[in-house]
Amino acid sequence: MPRYSPWEEKGRSLRKWIECYHEPGCPYPRSTFSITCNPQPPEYSVAHEAVWLDSTWDTWIYPLDLPDELNKIEIANRQGPPVGWEGRTGRGVVFVDWIRRSRRSTAPYMSEFTKGAYEMDFPLNTLRYVFVTDISETDTVQCIRDKVYRSEGLPYPSNDQVVWTPSREYDTLLGTTMGKIVAAFILCAWGQGRKRIARIVTFHDGEYLQRLNMRFDVEDI
Repeated sequence: MPRYSPWEEKGRSLRKWIECYHEPGCPYPRSTFSITCNPQPPEYSVAHEAVWLDSTWDTWIYPLDLPDELNKIEIANRQGPPVGWEGRTGRGVVFVDWIRRSRRSTAPYMSEFTKGAYEMDFPLNTLRYVFVTDISETDTVQCIRDKVYRSEGLPYPSNDQVVWTPSREYDTLLGTTMGKIVAAFILCAWGQGRKRIARIVTFHDGEYLQRLNMRFDVEDI
């Protein structure tokens, strides 16, 4: 049986914190962070405009019954070490397209920005899907490509969606850098024992399948 530590160990802890109300040691408390476009907050510049979902995503989106019109949101700090969040939201879905947070920053974490971006337009409890798109972050790509896909005998990149339900592989994906951000978002948004990530879906798109994407399906416990 393949071993993926330390990703697997971290992901297992995250899954337990998410799913179990009394699981000790959770480092991600509920967050009260919020942000608005109008008025603009003094610490951040916020851009908000309507966009349409690219038709190339029809294959991945159509079965999910998600809206075609989305809100494109860009958030950046006005001073201090660089912090930025770019994504799109629609009722039931948030796309995390680009994030940056300097290690020297004292700003909220990217998980909290994700919560704040979605709540600008929609009640938090309507959220069902979190997409992380066009992933190039080294830790996540190397884990998925060189560990999980290779151990499972899967081609990388792949034309197909691969669905991961709770398992060692699922825990490993949750323990990657991008997985940890989404897990932290679940915890800072709802706290422990309220929601779960029912499945993680990995897939590629683009002319040469060069873009790695992850989808996290959020459900009540």
